[in-house]
Amino acid sequence: MDNRRTTIVINKKFQYQYSLLIVALAVLLVNGFIIVRMVFPGEEPLDLSTTMAITIAAIELALIAAIWYGSLKASHRIAGPVYVFAREVTRLGAGDLNARIALRETDMFQAEAQQMNDGFAALRARITTVKALSSRLQTARAAGADIGPLVEELAAELSAFSGENKR
Repeated sequence: MDNRRTTIVINKKFQYQYSLLIVALAVLLVNGFIIVRMVFPGEEPLDLSTTMAITIAAIELALIAAIWYGSLKASHRIAGPVYVFAREVTRLGAGDLNARIALRETDMFQAEAQQMNDGFAALRARITTVKALSSRLQTARAAGADIGPLVEELAAELSAFSGENKR
């Protein structure tokens, strides 16, 4: 499966909120610096001519655009994996036991993806065991053998699926 993302904005709400926060912080810092220099001029006061003010405004707009883009790219490394997690968990919930989380090397949450993949593998192993026990139970029943021990073994394996004992 091709796991490359072609768009930067994956989760609009999260990414735009994150980007706006970063841009707002940058604007506050730049404008704060300018205001401090004007209020407390020190040895060399900040005397803004119209040309200087327009130049600073243009630089600030370029800075805002660059920070906006950079924060979208940074949040992409978070929103992308969250999207992949949701997609693969949905597949697993729909019964596709081949679900596996594959992230790009630059994405965040590599350790969490590995933990989820380990959990998926453990679930696959448990289901394989249950299927094998079911098959053995059907064979024993068809042969007229004692199925009591197999039923107990199956019940024990199925109890592992219940969260009651683990929580």
